[in-house]
Amino acid sequence: MNRQSAERKTNQRAGAEFLLFLIVSVVGVYSLGQGLTGLFEPGQGINLLWLAVTGVAMMILFAQMGRVHDTWPRRRDAKADQAIHQHTTDEETAQLPAQAEEK
Repeated sequence: MNRQSAERKTNQRAGAEFLLFLIVSVVGVYSLGQGLTGLFEPGQGINLLWLAVTGVAMMILFAQMGRVHDTWPRRRDAKADQAIHQHTTDEETAQLPAQAEEK
């Protein structure tokens, strides 16, 4: 029972973080568009308030991505990968003559 509640909390947190990511992304894209409207429409200037909102959204997204990157699984060493590859290659060559005899 305790394991299920821990998994449920983890799933809820992951869902909340995903929802936060989507909302902040949409707000950032919208505010960037609103802030730079003056570049495309004559007579209007760049709106610094919307660009500030874009900056805050980018800081939130970068903080979230940095935290996720810290918990991302690490890549194994090249030596370990090479040893595993060598081990599987040795097994494959050892099985080939046995398969030929069966045919």
